[in-house]
Amino acid sequence: MRIFKRSLAGLFALALATFGLSTLSVQAAPMSCQTSLGNSGATLTLANSTQAFCTTGNDTNTINSTYSLFGMTGWVLSEKNDNNDGDGTIEFTDAPVNVTQSGDWTIDTLAGLSNVVITLKAGNGFGAFLLDLTVANPLTGTWSSTKNLSHASIYYNGTPTTVPLPAGALLLVTGLAGLGFAARRRMKG
Repeated sequence: MRIFKRSLAGLFALALATFGLSTLSVQAAPMSCQTSLGNSGATLTLANSTQAFCTTGNDTNTINSTYSLFGMTGWVLSEKNDNNDGDGTIEFTDAPVNVTQSGDWTIDTLAGLSNVVITLKAGNGFGAFLLDLTVANPLTGTWSSTKNLSHASIYYNGTPTTVPLPAGALLLVTGLAGLGFAARRRMKG
């Protein structure tokens, strides 16, 4: 009976793969906004986002803990692609490239957060894009701009739930020492 169930499951998986049903994924439509009309304005687009907001100015001079973005305050700068600004909670692993007009982006984690924003600065303003966490892979997407990119940044709202690396390393070493101690006691007894 067990062999029959495994065979049936294997045939079902093969049928899904054959008809392309196993790779179904939801992709959010790219969101766009425009910083302003005229020669200094830019139309900015980011894939895998649910909301877009464009305004004039520079995001790193504008967005802070008291700035209201998507109806929320308490924003924290996590990373800026061209310097070490931010707390590093979420980082680009494939950052938008400055002085280009399109490309890919990838971030390393969501850090247990439900409100993560990527900003694109170009022309005389910036666009802020709230990431869609319901898509198959919310950690990656594409971006574009009608003006050369000045920089890209990541902001988050809330408290990250990830364990920092030094604390995680201490937990790992403590756990391994405990396993070694238990194995040693078992061998003696």
